[in-house]
Amino acid sequence: MARKAIAATLASVLLFTALVAADATMMTAEDNLAASAQTAHIESKEQVLSEYSLGAASMQVLARVQSNLSSSIADCADLGQYLGSISAAGSVFGDVGGITFSSTAKAAAASAATLAQGPESDNLTIVAPFSGYDSGALNLQVALSVNEVGGGGTVSLERHEVHVLHLPISSDSASSLCSSSLGALGAALSGRSCNASSAQAAFESVVPQLVEQAAVRGFFLAAGWQPGVSGCSSTYWIMLVELGVEGVTGSFDWAVRGSGATS
Repeated sequence: MARKAIAATLASVLLFTALVAADATMMTAEDNLAASAQTAHIESKEQVLSEYSLGAASMQVLARVQSNLSSSIADCADLGQYLGSISAAGSVFGDVGGITFSSTAKAAAASAATLAQGPESDNLTIVAPFSGYDSGALNLQVALSVNEVGGGGTVSLERHEVHVLHLPISSDSASSLCSSSLGALGAALSGRSCNASSAQAAFESVVPQLVEQAAVRGFFLAAGWQPGVSGCSSTYWIMLVELGVEGVTGSFDWAVRGSGATS
């Protein structure tokens, strides 16, 4: 009987010990599962936040480029250089739901290698309709970076990407109109500058056609001319304005001017 009692007692102790161990294992597993779930939740929030913060930084640099375009007048003679020198930078930062974030964007004119690839989409759809390459527009390469930390410093995210974005000014059309309009005015005035009346008649005969050609491409054109300071010379000029370009902060006007002279 004593042996049976001892055996029963030992069995009870072993069973209790096993139950305690199993319960501890389950608690540990539940704690690990809860920690994993919390980490996954924070990672998911960081991913969503990164998309929005990168989009906000992108829109910021596009808005700054738009401001530069609308506040300055480009010149036909160096239009390509002017557009190629455009750049802007921006950043957004803050804390959302316990996640600190900092995103930066640096925009510059898209390289020739990028433009040579032709029209293509871009996956930064949050800034649509300005995402991707647009033939004939102002295309920009935007380098984006984001750093985020959440969960009391336990979960972090870092991304570095390059995207192609654009503003829909008609840069190719402007370049073409500069060349054709100035060429037509130069041809019309050449050889007539010694006679102001003849020169004015020639000028007036060609301008309506130039205005119409510009309007077809979405530009308003104004033009003028005057006799040169000496001899039978003259100077002439044009102003091209693309009205109501749809930008990131609303519509804006983009202007380009050019001039020439006859001798």
